Amino acid sequence: MERSGPSLGMTPRLAARPGLRVLSYLALLPASAVELDAAVDRAVAENPLLERRFWRPCPTCGLATTGERCTVCSTARWSAEPEATSDWRADLLRDAVTELPDTWRPVLEEVVASLDDHGLLPDPPPVPAETLAAVVAGLRRAGPPGIAATSPIDCVRVQAAALVESGSVDPLVGEIAERWLPEVAEERFADVAESAGATERAVAAAVAVLRERTRPFVSLPGGAARSAPTDVVFTQPDRPGPVVAHVAGPDSAGIEVVTDVLADTDEARAWLAPHREAAARLVAQVAARGRMLQRVADEVALRQQGFIVAGPEEHRPLLRRDVAAALSVHPSTVGRVVGGKLARCPDGRVVPLADFFGATPSTAVRVATARAEHPGATDQQVADLLSRDGAAISRRTVAKYRARAANPASPRP
Repeated sequence: MERSGPSLGMTPRLAARPGLRVLSYLALLPASAVELDAAVDRAVAENPLLERRFWRPCPTCGLATTGERCTVCSTARWSAEPEATSDWRADLLRDAVTELPDTWRPVLEEVVASLDDHGLLPDPPPVPAETLAAVVAGLRRAGPPGIAATSPIDCVRVQAAALVESGSVDPLVGEIAERWLPEVAEERFADVAESAGATERAVAAAVAVLRERTRPFVSLPGGAARSAPTDVVFTQPDRPGPVVAHVAGPDSAGIEVVTDVLADTDEARAWLAPHREAAARLVAQVAARGRMLQRVADEVALRQQGFIVAGPEEHRPLLRRDVAAALSVHPSTVGRVVGGKLARCPDGRVVPLADFFGATPSTAVRVATARAEHPGATDQQVADLLSRDGAAISRRTVAKYRARAANPASPRP
């Protein structure tokens, strides 16, 4: 007996899908310079094969560097030199003196002198633990949130604890910051909820508060060069001439892989193997982030030279998909690269990298342009002008972007 009917067959089809290794290399693309710093600090703390050299934001442009100045600023000519920064250590010492007994003044001075350029205290001075704790508590009553934390991760914990103590957030926020930040980074909210005896919704709400109200850095006087390192620096070597984009290389993060660890037994080699793989993966991730950020920044320099050199009034339509097509990558990749990054222009402006994109100027750009065209206008008058031009913006929005333009590197509200 014969069977009739349509025959079934299989047609082979080739498709390129990213593997786990590629995806892991792209994991740090969305990280800003500050978030990258925190991720590297966390990796170094967990991996015995990773070490970190001292690094700092370049005092001129804000790029990460392991020297006194970055290589860009050694040769670049700026059309506007950075403003003189205040001595935040002297100001902090003056304010903290009123919080502590006079007999502790020498220890206070020693602790303040030991703070690094981020306001952190990774290497405390050799003083009794109880005295150090009391002095640090006094500093935190007088100084900005997170001051004297031992690391960027500890800075988040200190800020969360202060929020809980003030009564402005749920105690779960502090508990998560203290115990479950690694799980939060991997978005394992269900695991955190089970461990904390809370609902997953409550955990998600607490994590949202952490992300909105804490930062892995201390907001210090001195602008972008101290409180938030710059991700991209645009220079114009010759005027008139093309704009050049600069991105800090992997060496600027100060990561070093220890290569002389002895592993003379099978057990030791087996223990070191995953640490060695993780160290190599981190170095590859940092390098991949830098390469992609450099490619995107080069396109922005080419397509938005007027905006970079002359200001917001020269903004030109630029979509992420246009840059993605030019670089042969997916638009979401460009979106991850752009989000949360800061760029410094030749005239000293520090601008969110996202502001260079859009079919029309962003809200921040429109506000900046309107204020430049009407220097004496109040926030309400600027809002009215923009609303008449078809951009419905409230007075509070104008005030927010004006404050952000005055100190673009401060933590966002």
